[in-house]
Amino acid sequence: LDIANGSSSGGYRPPPRTKEVIINGQTVKLKYCFTCKIFRPPRASHCSLCDNCVERFDHHCPWVGNCVGKRNYRFFYMFILSLSFLTVFIFAFVITHVILRKYADEIRLPVVCFFSVWSIVGLSGFHTYLISSNQTTNEDIKGSWSNKRGKENYNPYSYGNIFTNCCAALCGPLSP
Repeated sequence: LDIANGSSSGGYRPPPRTKEVIINGQTVKLKYCFTCKIFRPPRASHCSLCDNCVERFDHHCPWVGNCVGKRNYRFFYMFILSLSFLTVFIFAFVITHVILRKYADEIRLPVVCFFSVWSIVGLSGFHTYLISSNQTTNEDIKGSWSNKRGKENYNPYSYGNIFTNCCAALCGPLSP
């Protein structure tokens, strides 16, 4: 659009919305981010809360107040894993305390601890599944590589076995 006279001059063409690339035999679409003015790398997404494109975007975490992605996923996973061990430890001691002190009528604290353990350990289990299949939360929610979509729609980022996927996610090189 020519701003001076309001007519279309044909000089400016907006970039295409997507590009297709092939990764391990699977066609993957690269989307153009109009905010950052770049084609996002595979698995990247623009976070509206952080106003940045995040490589290997997993989710925006309110607990840490930041996006979880390629650079900090292993630290986030270790955080929730250690939190799981802590909640199990606290729950065991609350149960022991209630039994040994004969506070049978005190049920509130064990119930609160149980639901804390259930939610945190469940979150750790979910992220363990994601690591073992080399997926992100974002891809899992969208169903990007779901088995329901057919054999031709496999996850091109999976290394083929659980051990290699876990090593790649937790022990691979850190990005700058």
